[in-house]
Amino acid sequence: MTDLNRDAIQARLQACTSKEATFKELVSLSKQLERLSDTEKTEDNKVKGCESAVWLIEHQENGTCTFQADSDAKLMRGVLLVILSLANGHSKAELQAMDLVTELSQFNLSSYLTSSRTNGVLGILKQIQA
Repeated sequence: MTDLNRDAIQARLQACTSKEATFKELVSLSKQLERLSDTEKTEDNKVKGCESAVWLIEHQENGTCTFQADSDAKLMRGVLLVILSLANGHSKAELQAMDLVTELSQFNLSSYLTSSRTNGVLGILKQIQA
């Protein structure tokens, strides 16, 4: 995915002092998210309920989950990078026990999560914890 971990991403977003700075940082972060191939962008991998097209793929190895994700929207790819920084490297049981909504709220994204985007993000978090 990227060399950036959760703490580094959180520090970069919390350092933003305006909505415009946060937007620019999310777009910058979006470039760190590895893009999915066209063959991976299937209906089965598509997250339902998102304003933008979002695809999420889960991999499990030795009980540890890793996720790949992509979107047709740059801003959403930045948000996906944040979400994956929270989710990757945990077991399914750990993910189900986490309050991902609260965790996500620490990243200074509230001004970008309109009601329709919030519903999409909640759908992504629900799918990660399923």
